[in-house]
Amino acid sequence: MTTHLQSVIEALKNKNLITAVVEVNRAVEENPEDPEAYILRGQISMAVGDKKGAAADMARALELRPELLQRLNGDFKS
Repeated sequence: MTTHLQSVIEALKNKNLITAVVEVNRAVEENPEDPEAYILRGQISMAVGDKKGAAADMARALELRPELLQRLNGDFKS
C-alpha cells in the first residue's frame, strides 16, 4: 500500500474527508495502474453521493484487475 493510500485510510479514520480526497487523488495520479487507489476513491465518491464518479473508478479498477469483481460485488448497491 502506498503512502498516499495509508494517508487516506488514516484521514478517513479521523473523519477528515478533505484530506482523504486530496490524498486519494494523489495516489491515483502517482500510480494510475493501482486498482486499490481507484477502489478507495470510488468508495469515497459513493459516500459523498457521487455515483457517477464511483462507477467510473470501479470500472477502471476492474479494467486493471478483473478478478476484483467478486470483492466489489455489493459494495456499491444503492
